[in-house]
Formats: sequence, C-alpha cells, structure tokens
Amino acid sequence: MKDVVLIEKLTTVIPNKYEAVRVIAKEARRINSLLIRSAQGEIEEKPTMMALKRLLEDKVKYQFVEPNELPDLEAEENE
Repeated sequence: MKDVVLIEKLTTVIPNKYEAVRVIAKEARRINSLLIRSAQGEIEEKPTMMALKRLLEDKVKYQFVEPNELPDLEAEENE
C-alpha cells in the first residue's frame, strides 16, 4: 500500500500548502541529482516521497525571500 500524507500534516510544518509543495519539489530535485551523481541502482522510494518525509521530519532547511528582498543582479552586472 502506498503512503498517504494529509495536507494537514504538511501545514503543521509550513502553513501555506502551496509553499510546502514548492519546498518538497526543490528538495526532490536535490535528492534526485544526488542519486544520479552517485549512480545508485535501485532505490526503495521515489525522490518526491523521500523529500516529503524529510520535510515532515523537519530535516529540510528553507527560507522564503520576498521578491523585493532579492539582490538587483542587473545593477551588479553593469558595475
């Protein structure tokens, strides 16, 4: 049987469910790239499920940055 994770569990870690999904997706991409680099054969579960479990176990560090807080890259390129 597949694992089932309720949205209510996600929102205990990150209040906004859409932001939680974004964090899980980024973590899954990170895990997938690590798996590709290590050239492992068979894995027990998909990177998405691994990322979801890591988020629920509070093992994923994240920080949201508002668009107005981002550095101005165009100004840095002109210098």
